[in-house]
Amino acid sequence: MPTPVNLARQFLTDEAARVLDDAVAVARRRSHAQTTSLHAVSALLALPSSILRDACARSRNSACSSRLQFGALELCVGVSLDRLPSSKTVDEPPISNSLMAAIKRSQANQRRHSDNFQLQQIHCNQQPASVLKVELKHFILSIMDDPIVSRVFGEAGFRSCDIKLAVIHPPVTHASNFSRTRCPPVFLCNLTGSELGRPDSSFPSSGREDGEENCRRIAEALVKGKNLLLLGACASDALNRFIECVNTDGGGILPTEIAGLSVISVEKEIIEFLSEGGNNREKMDFKVEELRHKLEQCSGPGIVLSFGELKALVDEKLSSGALSYLVSKLTGLFEGFKDKLR
Repeated sequence: MPTPVNLARQFLTDEAARVLDDAVAVARRRSHAQTTSLHAVSALLALPSSILRDACARSRNSACSSRLQFGALELCVGVSLDRLPSSKTVDEPPISNSLMAAIKRSQANQRRHSDNFQLQQIHCNQQPASVLKVELKHFILSIMDDPIVSRVFGEAGFRSCDIKLAVIHPPVTHASNFSRTRCPPVFLCNLTGSELGRPDSSFPSSGREDGEENCRRIAEALVKGKNLLLLGACASDALNRFIECVNTDGGGILPTEIAGLSVISVEKEIIEFLSEGGNNREKMDFKVEELRHKLEQCSGPGIVLSFGELKALVDEKLSSGALSYLVSKLTGLFEGFKDKLR
């Protein structure tokens, strides 16, 4: 049986309850007998700023404009709601079994992450009971699991799994303003098993020490012969600090094993080559030959070859032929100079 609205509200935080009330209003306005997950989606999309709308904006298909795809989504939601049967108008259309199931799933999900919520007390028939208040984020995640909701988003070109990931990982505020005083990125190849298991695994707190610690971590990985993948909002800054450190002879930070190390970046050449559709292969061939010559003449501990940001290599619009050609040329360098490239 459908659940009364006032009972369903007791399972939600104030923020999530407001969304439920908006969903009930949508169902009442359309003269629907029950309030479903689709009504909740309609209510969330109607807000100029909401977690769901922001997640859709960050996970949408870049092949079409944001306005066009959001328009398609609102149309698909509206058409699906129009297909629901009308009935005698009630003040508060009760919560459907599927939407109530989503609330229950939200509770179960939050219980698995007990550090992120608080158990609150409500009273029913004078008997205290512990009821988990579902947060809006978890409420949305469970709504996206509804097959009907997933289908509607799919019709508009969205993938529910992408939207859920965007909800779980909100954007970093002012990421472009990260400076050398902020927390350094994580180096995947340079963390031990024990460090991966510790949430406080001891990056330095801030300031100049951050940059020096980043340089040390990069250098240690290179000495061990590992290829580095830098992740995080500060990854680009960490790389620049390391290059600066190499060009100033280390300043006492880098180990003696890599004294005299050289750094060459091919990011600009890769971006230019791919942006031209891979048509200017002569220019790329010239750059590869130039790198080959430098490697042949290298007498120091080696050369670090930086590809820049890897997002340049994963654009869906890239020509597969151009990408394959680029990878084959760079692979040839690695195979011929394994002892000098780092």
